[in-house]
Amino acid sequence: MNPQKNKGDKAEREAADVLSLETEYKVERRFGAGMENDKGDLVGIPNFAIQVADWQNKSAACLIKPREVEQQRINAGVDHAMTMVRFRGGNWRVVMTVEQFAKLIK
Repeated sequence: MNPQKNKGDKAEREAADVLSLETEYKVERRFGAGMENDKGDLVGIPNFAIQVADWQNKSAACLIKPREVEQQRINAGVDHAMTMVRFRGGNWRVVMTVEQFAKLIK
């Protein structure tokens, strides 16, 4: 199996567990992520498309993934999008564009 895919799958499982614990929603990996008409990596938080990134280059993940998840939000027909980026030690950060954040709080 592809080592990068294994790393990504592990990050998605970990992110789902973190969100489930912190939000009390049942968050799970979405099967079919990465395919045409991708709707995000995780499912379970209402009205959100969620992308997960565990890249070595965290700056690139923070710049690229929030733009990608915007298309996934449209594909999923939901109002909000967010990206979870994994840092060392299992530290996670939620990253959004300013437009995604503004839409969330309006």
